Amino acid sequence: MHYYSFHIGDYKSHTHHLTLMEDLAYRRLLDHYYLHQAPIKQRDIARQIGMRDQEQDVLTVLNEFFVSTEDGFINPRADKEIAAYCLMAEAGKRGADKRWKKGGDSHPIATPLPPLTPPNSNHEPVTINHEPITIRIPIYVHLTVALT
Repeated sequence: MHYYSFHIGDYKSHTHHLTLMEDLAYRRLLDHYYLHQAPIKQRDIARQIGMRDQEQDVLTVLNEFFVSTEDGFINPRADKEIAAYCLMAEAGKRGADKRWKKGGDSHPIATPLPPLTPPNSNHEPVTINHEPITIRIPIYVHLTVALT
């Protein structure tokens, strides 16, 4: 999953107590979790998310926001978002299959676009207004010189 919906209000209400490093660790752990869509193994996770020197902050956040299971650490909220994404993606695939008549005897809803044709090298422009029209208006300036 290369995109996930980020709910700023929910995030702020759950993380306002974190230090800057803990906040960074949580965001990176979430990104890692959504990208891999698998439980996080504790071994080397700080290194994997680029926070090797802040391993204690990473472990603090991991234990607070993730649930430990036999397979690794999971995040129930993220699992819910991933499941919704997978359902939407599957529905999109089924719709595309129907449209392009890959799975069934139904007629396609749409037809593929024809391949792009090379531009016509003999094409002549329809208009000749490629140069701007300029109108020259003379301007007369009246100067008064005082003689003293």
